[in-house]
Amino acid sequence: MIKRRLIVIRHAETDGNKTRYVGREDLTLNSNGVAQANALALALRHEALDVILSSSLKRAVSTAETLLAERHVKLMIEPGLMEIDYGHLQGSIKGQNPFSLRREYFETPMPGGESLAQVWARLETVVTQLEHMFQTHAAVAVVGHYWSNRLLVSKLQRKTFQNSLAKGGYRPANASAWWLDWNVRNELHCLHEGGAPAPE
Repeated sequence: MIKRRLIVIRHAETDGNKTRYVGREDLTLNSNGVAQANALALALRHEALDVILSSSLKRAVSTAETLLAERHVKLMIEPGLMEIDYGHLQGSIKGQNPFSLRREYFETPMPGGESLAQVWARLETVVTQLEHMFQTHAAVAVVGHYWSNRLLVSKLQRKTFQNSLAKGGYRPANASAWWLDWNVRNELHCLHEGGAPAPE
């Protein structure tokens, strides 16, 4: 059996990550994020990659482009990897407007935005695209976001939506990289820890 390897990466840090609900806000990396992305590229320099699939948001694309610096690898943009849409809650300060996505917006959409269930559903197109990619490629990376990555990994591990965000599971830090055996998919292995796992 051909060994196929998926590397799941969360974008590097932006100014809003720790303080605001960033979601679809199209922020660039801050200076710490640029340093994180460079450290990630250094950590993955010996990893074989055939193609990188990235969210269309700038912070993900910039992180992906840092990985491309010395590689002849194709970068493909996939809007389905975008972070959850916070709607009217977009950009609000976390400390001033605390809420739990898992308790309040698991299946109920946020006002003007998405639910976690809607993110789960749109990620099915990403899974389909990855299945096509692994027919011709052995090593693929995806660059996404906190919630989209968590749900994508659960979907790839064939978990149900109800069990997708169980406590103690995968919680990606900024500029972290984890790999999954595409043929087995039952375990995640850390390649690079990155920063603190603050949700977006």
